[in-house]
Amino acid sequence: MALLLSLLFFSLFSSAILRGKFSYGKGDYVFREHPIQFIAVLVFIFSLSVLCFYQFLTQS
Repeated sequence: MALLLSLLFFSLFSSAILRGKFSYGKGDYVFREHPIQFIAVLVFIFSLSVLCFYQFLTQS
């Protein structure tokens, strides 16, 4: 499960980097309009991905 979550968060992170925007719920995060919020949310998503991958490695 942790590996699946890690891949999910990493794919969300990489697609947001490539497109420069992403939507979550009713909020739209666009790099050109709000770069600080966009980077903060991306760092959070990437850290969740790393945490889930770490959990996968330590549980195995």
